[in-house]
Amino acid sequence: MNRSLPDLRDRPFLERFVARFLIGRNAALLLIASLALGAAAILTTAREEEPQIVVPLADVFVDAPGYSAQEVEKLVATPLERLLWQLDGVEYVYSISRRDQAVVTVRFFVGEDREDSLIKLRNRIEQNLDLMPPMVRSWVVKPIEIDDVPIVTMALYGPGYDEHDLRRIGEELKARLDALPQLSRTTLTGGAPLEVLVEVDRERLQGRGLSLGEVAAAIHNADRTVWAGDFDERNGRFHLSAGDGLAGVEEVGALVVAARDGLPVRVRDVAEVRLQPRELESYTRIGFGPAAGEAAGSRGPAVTLA
Repeated sequence: MNRSLPDLRDRPFLERFVARFLIGRNAALLLIASLALGAAAILTTAREEEPQIVVPLADVFVDAPGYSAQEVEKLVATPLERLLWQLDGVEYVYSISRRDQAVVTVRFFVGEDREDSLIKLRNRIEQNLDLMPPMVRSWVVKPIEIDDVPIVTMALYGPGYDEHDLRRIGEELKARLDALPQLSRTTLTGGAPLEVLVEVDRERLQGRGLSLGEVAAAIHNADRTVWAGDFDERNGRFHLSAGDGLAGVEEVGALVVAARDGLPVRVRDVAEVRLQPRELESYTRIGFGPAAGEAAGSRGPAVTLA
């Protein structure tokens, strides 16, 4: 039984056009052809579940101690930008200048080989070391990867915990997370780790004929381990080292700075030595305010683990 099209001459053009595909003689054939073309497109179209977008990016940290931000910009950052612009494949070069340091960021075009780009960057800097001003003490290239962007951020806070307690909890959690095999890296921000503070009394220092540099040098020399050599004996090899560093407040206070009138002058004789949280260098925020126990109605310190 043949099915003929109804009289659609008075209908709009779009309705007449669609009707030919739905109720015409070739409707089934067109449907099969559409399914076949769709299946072929799915099978032949190139796709990737997790596309790897390669964008070579690196920061160049240049140390110039003793110089202001303006001097660092004119003498270090700007010449280095011009030098790195000459590299093939570079898309952007921009810098940040601060006192004692400049940070120059180099970004290559998408698709450039990452290892080749970093090699070109290092080679260009090393080939022009003779052009660096004498004020530059050191430089380092730190590659930046897309995996360095944190995807999970945790804020640790709670009533009854100070900056040091939260820092210790964050460090313990960070150590456990670093052991995970698929984790790129973790960053701990905020809190106040403990440090030994040596507060020198100027009057006591002058009374014993000492200078602040002597106290600093004594602490610096004692807080390190020196390699002394090795020797072979009884079918074994023994390594020698001198010094174990300073382990706490008591050892720092008992450290001998000099001798006066045949008596040792210790650090605690000219200074107050105590253990205290380090001065805050960064803060953690949740939403538009400081990360604190806002849900519990209190405000306190916090640290962020990303």
